[in-house]
Amino acid sequence: MKEFIGIRRWSAIVFGFIGVFIVLDPNFSDFDYKSLLPVLCAFFYAASMTITKYTSDKDDVNTQLFYFYLIALILCGLIYLFMGNGQLNIPDFDPTTQFIFREWFSNIEYTWKFILFFGFVASIAFLCIFSAYIVASPSVVSLFEYSLIIMSMIPGYFLFNEIPSGRTFFGVACIIAAGIYIYLREKARDQYIATETPVRR
Repeated sequence: MKEFIGIRRWSAIVFGFIGVFIVLDPNFSDFDYKSLLPVLCAFFYAASMTITKYTSDKDDVNTQLFYFYLIALILCGLIYLFMGNGQLNIPDFDPTTQFIFREWFSNIEYTWKFILFFGFVASIAFLCIFSAYIVASPSVVSLFEYSLIIMSMIPGYFLFNEIPSGRTFFGVACIIAAGIYIYLREKARDQYIATETPVRR
């Protein structure tokens, strides 16, 4: 994207990653590769948003959203063929692995309404996110995406009875503080909050 990243922004990024480290609370004495899966997920999400920004001068938001869901449907279809029936779920695996490789749609009569609701909400959310990345700097848009951390706690509490610990809140505060610092730093340097790319209709 040819954006200059100075030492202060790198420092904020490192500080935010420390927040991620605090939230994950890895145990290096008994390290498990599955602890890196959230980091891998974040990497692919960041890559997809970078591609969205990079192609925003050629494609409008509807085109980007179409290809985004088209690729997602193809990948999900392939994954379903290989593991959708739970054929890779070995009983001797640990609970985390069993959850990942579990059978899909084991209770579709109960879950279809949740799938429909979250699919509809996610479509609107990605439409707004893609539109934001088209008109604004990624470092500014990402600041507002930190609200996802808080929003993810809500279904975690109501669906899984998960109550975040004080350590989690402290790590989240570090991550959000890093994003706010980057935003304030850009404003202090009088950098453009919005890019020159116009809003597509």
